[in-house]
Amino acid sequence: MEYGEIRVHAGLGEARLPELVAGADRLFFHAAVYSNFARDRAMADALEAALSRPRFTRLDVVSFDPAAGAAYWDEFRQVLRRGLPEVTLRREFGVSTAFCDDLAARHPGHVRLFRTPCLPLAPILLVGDTILAGHYLHGPVPAPLGLWLAVTADVEDLLSRAEDDVSPDVLDPATKGAYRLVCECVAARSAARRLA
Repeated sequence: MEYGEIRVHAGLGEARLPELVAGADRLFFHAAVYSNFARDRAMADALEAALSRPRFTRLDVVSFDPAAGAAYWDEFRQVLRRGLPEVTLRREFGVSTAFCDDLAARHPGHVRLFRTPCLPLAPILLVGDTILAGHYLHGPVPAPLGLWLAVTADVEDLLSRAEDDVSPDVLDPATKGAYRLVCECVAARSAARRLA
């Protein structure tokens, strides 16, 4: 993938997420739930490879807090997994929590966990210099199997700008679009409760 390239992938599998994760020195995950990652051996191995490298700096994981009592919870749970009973979806959140807690326990200082009450607008993964953005939609196809936008960008610079709330006015259109996605990650983290 060339710098500044924009692609669309049919599902995270086509995006080769584990390969990207294994080679990244910085990760930021903003999604509602990570139970799919917990059950994916390739993803677990990729995270272990990245987190064990001396050059690795940090993984921020922002997940949705289903216990926050958000007014939109009933609708959003149907968006996440249509037709799934609430008790089953809450178990998925439990699997996700255990997976993230285990990562943080094995890699203290490298993994920060956050739980946010903010309405998740899109799953966004910042993987090195790649931004992967999916979407939450009403329908039977869950986000991991949907279309994913992959954008190469200077993610560190965009994260720094977003954390400092820098105006996007000086950015070219493609970078402005990428900045918008990074700002969403930072906004969710800023509104979150830090767990680890």
